[in-house]
Amino acid sequence: MKRITPLFMLALLICQQAFSQQNIETRLGYHYNDKFEFSDEWQYLSTDIYLYNGGQFNRVLNELETGVKKDRKNRYAYELEHLFITAQLKNLKLFGNDQIVYPLFNFNINRDKNDYHTQVSDHLEVVRIIDKMPLSSAQNNIDAAINAKAVSTQDGDQVFNLVASQLVNLSNLANPSVAVMSLVGEFGNLLSARAKKKEYKFSSTIRLYEGQNFDTRLHSVKVYVFVPGSVKAVTLKPAKLADYLSKNTSKLDRRQLEDAIGYKDYPYIVVANYKSLYKVDVLTGDEVTMDLIEKRRQKIQTAYDTKLMNDETYRQEKLYVEFLRIFAEMKQNLNAYRLNYRNNSPEINAKNLFGIMQEYKRMKTAFEAREKEFDKNTTYKNIFRPEYESILGNADLYLDADHNLKNAKVLVNTLQELENNPKAWDIPAKREAALARLSAVELPRADYLSASVEGEAIVRLTKKLEDLQYREVFEKEVKKLADAQASDETVPMRNALQDKANTSNCVSCRDKVRDAVSEYNKRYESFRLKEEKKEMGALQSAAEEQVLRQLRWQSCFETNLQAVAVASTENGMDKYYSKLNEKSSDFSVTIKELEALVKNEPANPRLQQVQEYNKELKRLMQDAEQHYALLCQLDKKLCQCQ
Repeated sequence: MKRITPLFMLALLICQQAFSQQNIETRLGYHYNDKFEFSDEWQYLSTDIYLYNGGQFNRVLNELETGVKKDRKNRYAYELEHLFITAQLKNLKLFGNDQIVYPLFNFNINRDKNDYHTQVSDHLEVVRIIDKMPLSSAQNNIDAAINAKAVSTQDGDQVFNLVASQLVNLSNLANPSVAVMSLVGEFGNLLSARAKKKEYKFSSTIRLYEGQNFDTRLHSVKVYVFVPGSVKAVTLKPAKLADYLSKNTSKLDRRQLEDAIGYKDYPYIVVANYKSLYKVDVLTGDEVTMDLIEKRRQKIQTAYDTKLMNDETYRQEKLYVEFLRIFAEMKQNLNAYRLNYRNNSPEINAKNLFGIMQEYKRMKTAFEAREKEFDKNTTYKNIFRPEYESILGNADLYLDADHNLKNAKVLVNTLQELENNPKAWDIPAKREAALARLSAVELPRADYLSASVEGEAIVRLTKKLEDLQYREVFEKEVKKLADAQASDETVPMRNALQDKANTSNCVSCRDKVRDAVSEYNKRYESFRLKEEKKEMGALQSAAEEQVLRQLRWQSCFETNLQAVAVASTENGMDKYYSKLNEKSSDFSVTIKELEALVKNEPANPRLQQVQEYNKELKRLMQDAEQHYALLCQLDKKLCQCQ
């Protein structure tokens, strides 16, 4: 056992040396992260690969065998045949988050005497291995691990094993996409090129969004240098490169990038990662129809099922589709309102208008809910929020079409303000303004409104405002009027309360004030009846005295008139005295009417009857006085009575 163990250890050491000499080490020579703050909606990854100093692979291969200082003999166990370079990407939802290995390059290695060399060009075009591929999460770091391996004639199975393991991983995907199948094809191209001993370069860029206009900018850059294991340090000058990258965030130029790096010693790969911003399909209000919404729903569902859209964007798209559906229903109600407004009854028009208000209120409520729920969600704030605002803007324009629609919009906005801000109705003036806006639209009956959430809110908030307005503005004055004794002195109190109620937008307040005034008026009518009866008695007494007095005046006047008229016949004054006699007869008739009215007072009198009776008494008394005064004015001698 003592002799076997050293031999075994020696054999193991030789195998390890042979294996290690065939491995090219990949050193991270430089790492750059752009200072731009990528929020959640920057959710797509594009990765470009630049290979530089390809001719220096000859140096790497030969130094692997002989050492950097060429201080040892050839130690490869087997002759090298291929140079195989791969990239391993992480966090790609498209591939189920498995670590997928991309075959980048496979170059043939030839031997010329004692040196190895490859036919690797120093001017290979950039290889875009993925284009706008969804990341598992916008917060995940983007990483591409680059590996290079010198494969000997005896190690070819390692490549086949790698291909086999990757194909198994891909086959486990439940719904392989076109992108996945293109990668399967790339592995097939690799095996075909190896079998024919041809150079291989990755060519099937996985493009998920061909031809779409994405905002794209540089996220990060890593420079990997391929060196033998004996090279401990790789030195790159970062200042010039960092300056170039910071000024070229949208696209890198191969030659300018090479000049900025300025490294010539060994081959190196530059991995440039870009992030792209998700863009929503922008719509105008006129474009939104139920058919378009359904097509959009199917499109986003397909994108999500094929893993072209991450969870958060899918959720936001679904919510936005719901919002568009509400808007489309509002448009349908608008069309019905416009077509039938002149032909329908007021009740039908009120229901059509309320239907528009319902959908508009639902839009406003949905937008408000999104604002609260996604207050810190950048995908919503930067991508979807402007679209919500645009559609709401279209809805506002539609509702500015006529006076009724404008008032409906104002009513909905008032509802929303009242629901969200108690200070919007904390004083009487604000409540009056709110009630004016709530009553500016001819709405269906309360029982019809209460059957819907939006209508119930109108009924409930209106009642709440009116109850509070009554308590603070009218209740004390109503009670004061109810307790007041009805009289001429308290009538101004009644009138002031009535005027205040008439100018209020509080319907229930007006009703309660009207009831209080009605009760007061009944009391006041009783008061006035009593006062009018009292006045009637006084007028009757005065009228009786006036009748007696004026009967005497009338008798005296007629006696004097008769005597003067007979004496003046020869003087031609008969016509004059004849006219005076007519006036005297009118005076007599008025006295008789007054006397008859005094004796004919109303039975079971009501206020109006007594008022009319008193008015007539006053008129006749005044007429009688005027008749006598006129007679005396015409001829004073005739009024000289004892």
